[in-house]
Amino acid sequence: MKSALRFIVPLAFLLLPALAAVQPGWQEIDVNKDGKTEHVAITYLADIAFNQQGQIVGWYVKQYRGSSFGGNYDRAPNLVRPGVSAPGTLSGFNPENADFAVGANGDLIARFTQGDTTVTYTIHPRLLTLDLEVKTPTPRTLTWSGIGGTDTPVTKWLGQGSTTPTNSGSGAARYVSWQTQPTKGYALVLIPRDITPISLNVQNGAGIAQIQIPAGGEDFKVYGGQNEMVRLHVERLLELPGLFTPDIWGRLSLGLLWVMETGHRYTGSWFLAIVFLTILVRLLLWPLMHQQYKSMAEIQRIQPLIEEINKKYKDNQEKRTEATMKLYQEHKVNPAAGCLPLFLQMPILFVLWKVISNYEFSQGFLWLPDLALPDPYYILPVLYVASMIASTWLSAHGNQSAIRQGIFINLIFIFLVLQFPSGVTIYWILSTLISLGQQVLINRSLAARPVAAK
Repeated sequence: MKSALRFIVPLAFLLLPALAAVQPGWQEIDVNKDGKTEHVAITYLADIAFNQQGQIVGWYVKQYRGSSFGGNYDRAPNLVRPGVSAPGTLSGFNPENADFAVGANGDLIARFTQGDTTVTYTIHPRLLTLDLEVKTPTPRTLTWSGIGGTDTPVTKWLGQGSTTPTNSGSGAARYVSWQTQPTKGYALVLIPRDITPISLNVQNGAGIAQIQIPAGGEDFKVYGGQNEMVRLHVERLLELPGLFTPDIWGRLSLGLLWVMETGHRYTGSWFLAIVFLTILVRLLLWPLMHQQYKSMAEIQRIQPLIEEINKKYKDNQEKRTEATMKLYQEHKVNPAAGCLPLFLQMPILFVLWKVISNYEFSQGFLWLPDLALPDPYYILPVLYVASMIASTWLSAHGNQSAIRQGIFINLIFIFLVLQFPSGVTIYWILSTLISLGQQVLINRSLAARPVAAK
């Protein structure tokens, strides 16, 4: 145990700077290793690389919000498909000037100009969408394409007045999209602000969209990120017909989202909304958790008797098993009773984790600048590990071996917690504290009952 701590503690301090949240801004990086540097918009959720021609040559989605690629994009998921015309290609456009700036509200702005023609990208650091504005005195064609990571992306074209998209089409369109798979992976969605003719053709498995920009120009909203229901809800894209159809777990997520957003609507605090959601879920799971903790406590309660059996029949596996099962029957203990409630609640807890981890709060609490980002001072991970160790100590009932194992596992798990959004960690801490209270009640009720061999 001590040797493990000597290894874990120094490693934790080495990892802390790497796990710190990035600061949004512009950097010059050679993302594709071709000897030419690109201008890269560094945001909390994705890094987007532009070349001097105003084209997007890399759209790298982050697995952990606020993490950094460190300039190495070789293994990062890229929504720009290699070998296909880069998104943002404007016919007859060869920019004379390129300007990369940070707006007053923190937005990252890339502006490319040639005479009276201007292409402007406005990137929102806390969202996976950007605004694209094309101003041109003459009609032009804008080419858009995607999506990397698959040879056969799911392409969708939705015409004006229609509710069912097709994999290709032409004419006035509400949106065009590229998805890794229908309900998972990544998505790239382009939505015109006005009625705009768009032709989407599938060539060799790649969807290439040709957008007819009229004289004067056109505005677009572009999303590039997880093809996931909560994220699409945050970006207000879930209402687009045919883009994403939630399954049963998605509908459960929508219900949890409604509860959390209702809590925020009445309190004005996302922290209190998470507290409200946590308490509600734990009340619903209370009977299952009660059965699980009671079964665990009962087994620990008769542990001395089990150890006596193990010593008595240490050389006879069959007798040892028979005597142990008889002991369980005499004390009415079902060793599997603690597993079933755990399996039943895991899907709900997983959905809840997905809801909170993919939501965009953009609001802090006390020392936390943003509940959607990891704790910059690592206070929450420490509180989480402390609460888990307390839970392990209660459930072990003095079993030193179980306590040591629980502490070791939680010390390793802290490396994952360091990357969790603060809102997720708050949920886990509150949930664990409620579990502690439930365990204390169960332990007190069992303490009044003496244990004796029958």
